[in-house]
Amino acid sequence: MFPKFLPKLTQNLTEATSISLSKKIDRQPIQTPLISQPIATTFVRQGRGSIPILLLHGFDSSLLEYRRLFPLLAAPNETIAVDLLGFGFTERLPGLKISPKAISTHIYCFWKTIINRPIILVGASMGGAAAIDFTLKYPETVAKLILIDPAGATGGPS
Repeated sequence: MFPKFLPKLTQNLTEATSISLSKKIDRQPIQTPLISQPIATTFVRQGRGSIPILLLHGFDSSLLEYRRLFPLLAAPNETIAVDLLGFGFTERLPGLKISPKAISTHIYCFWKTIINRPIILVGASMGGAAAIDFTLKYPETVAKLILIDPAGATGGPS
């Protein structure tokens, strides 16, 4: 059974790994300084281990990006995949501006609420850029940083 908060279209998934991971998605209200109300944040958490692995997906994607890798990592490790602010199934609140800084702040508040100990941070594509920003801003939260084909933008040409 899919969680009730997921869109009805989720029932049209056909790939076994997508179906399996979708059925495990949880949602937690995360309080941030970005907006007065909590942000309903979607994630999957499974496994046990000493240092949790946090997976950040790429642009225009969701935690389902890790549907094949997640079960392999979660077998011997505590593994968490989260939908970034403005993406996936995480709530999009009116009036909340999405920016790299907002994404980093949201990840920190998620980390503080759900994990609250050093992590192995994995970012793919835009998730890699978010992982770099997060690690630079909150170095005490990241034990190791792993980038998979990271992408991002700078201030532009001079």
